[in-house]
Amino acid sequence: MRKMSMQQGGMSALGFIIILLMIAFFTMIVLKLMPVYFENFKVNSALRSLKEEPGINDKTSAEIENIILRRFRIDNIERVNQDHIKIKRDRSGIIIDLNYEIRNNFIGNIDVVVSFDDTIEVTGH
Repeated sequence: MRKMSMQQGGMSALGFIIILLMIAFFTMIVLKLMPVYFENFKVNSALRSLKEEPGINDKTSAEIENIILRRFRIDNIERVNQDHIKIKRDRSGIIIDLNYEIRNNFIGNIDVVVSFDDTIEVTGH
């Protein structure tokens, strides 16, 4: 019977460095995108809270916009402004549409761009 030689295989230093670089790269992506998505969560929360606003259907578009912007200031949302808010009225209620994009510097001249399109419909009570 022939005896097989047992060799121990492992990762080389170059392989280990490549894996560390990949982990660092993906960690950097997560750290750049997490605050953006957290801010969008706060935007959605502020919009959803409009459904509980008393007399919202009786308010003008400018008053609704001021309510939204005030909630954004309270929640420290700085990247969404008045230009991103579109308010439409129809028979079923009020439709508030928020379209915006956030551009974060990633590495050097490479940017990460995330675009959001948040819409909420506030129906009459």
